[in-house]
Amino acid sequence: MTSWLLPEVPLFLLTAIATHLVMSFAQTVMHYKLGHHPMGGRFFHNHIDFHHTYYSTDHLVSRTYLGDEGNNTPFFFIPLFLAGGCAYFLLPLSLFVAMVIGSAASFYAHVFFDKEYHVEGSRLQRFVWFRRMQELHFIHHRHANRNFAVIHFFWDRLLGTYRGPDAGA
Repeated sequence: MTSWLLPEVPLFLLTAIATHLVMSFAQTVMHYKLGHHPMGGRFFHNHIDFHHTYYSTDHLVSRTYLGDEGNNTPFFFIPLFLAGGCAYFLLPLSLFVAMVIGSAASFYAHVFFDKEYHVEGSRLQRFVWFRRMQELHFIHHRHANRNFAVIHFFWDRLLGTYRGPDAGA
């Protein structure tokens, strides 16, 4: 009965993973080009006036996350809904659903990790991979022209904005 679904599973997973990677890249580029340049307007001011003010070089973590003011979420949703609307008309329903799931998971992961990086005593601190990502994110707060990614720092390597923890030491 469900054997007709099996051939679609790899394509569904591939679409969800590709969507996540596209979302991750788009978030990195928006952070780089809008979040740190005055041409970003309200996006720029929200990011600098709140996130980078709350979490500056000498204060990178707090007991609770302080970034709910100046939320830039609506700015990410504008291109997402435009692309989603086009995909709805161009893709089969199953792939559109995979794209929606991949987008939602990617967006949630972005917000989740950014919050966990800045919360004192995060439960993810026990993992080496998390501490490494957190360290790369904190480099961004110390050197605002570097490490714009939140999850996949290979995008920064591609954009030429990567800075490792030992650079300039």
